[in-house]
Amino acid sequence: MTFDWPTIVEREGTALADAAARDLQAAVPAAPGWDVTELLRHIGLIHVRSSVILRTGTMERPSRKNGMLPDPPTEGVLEWYRASLAELVADLRRVDDPDRPVYSFAPGHERAGFWPRRMAHETAVHRVDAQQAVGAPVDPLDAGFAVDGIDELLTIFVPTFAGMQSPGDGRTVHLHATDAEGEWLVRFEAGAVVVETGHAKGDAAVRGPAGELLLWLWGRRPLEGLEVFGDPGAADALRSVTVF
Repeated sequence: MTFDWPTIVEREGTALADAAARDLQAAVPAAPGWDVTELLRHIGLIHVRSSVILRTGTMERPSRKNGMLPDPPTEGVLEWYRASLAELVADLRRVDDPDRPVYSFAPGHERAGFWPRRMAHETAVHRVDAQQAVGAPVDPLDAGFAVDGIDELLTIFVPTFAGMQSPGDGRTVHLHATDAEGEWLVRFEAGAVVVETGHAKGDAAVRGPAGELLLWLWGRRPLEGLEVFGDPGAADALRSVTVF
């Protein structure tokens, strides 16, 4: 399945801003201690960082410390966020060589084509944060898009960041999307979380709509309401290694 990543970023980012405009001081449930203004600073700086990476072709992670990123504003944060979003969408649409080497936090993914997909999923999850914070209806995630998001989380984030968090006990968890084609088997090996794509029997199984599975994995909804079979402790262990 192919996706128009810049259009998704534009749509999700605009929905995020529209929700945020309802209450900039609302608390963000998934990020204790944050209000919506801080959420805008966070996602806005991520958008700016991605633009810097794509514009400069840097192989170094842009940061405020190395002078490649500005400090986010203290005033006019919503307007700054909307402007940064528009700039990012334009930069994503200018990507004409997805294999051009640029910085990435994930080994083996140091290429310009990594960032449009990454920004689409990053922005969508934080759009959910904003809608949850202000009590707005949470727009559902397209099933195919959510399957891709689960795959990105399990095959890029988990191997990159979660290996040392593995329980290391050999247990397995099978994830199964019920509204789109998407199945994964996650195994907790010593010092590694190994992910295989496809159908397999696990010590636990978690089934549900792809969007709900994705939000559970990212800590945006509880396990309740999804179908859980087998060892619930294994499902909890999986959830503990997918929030960063």
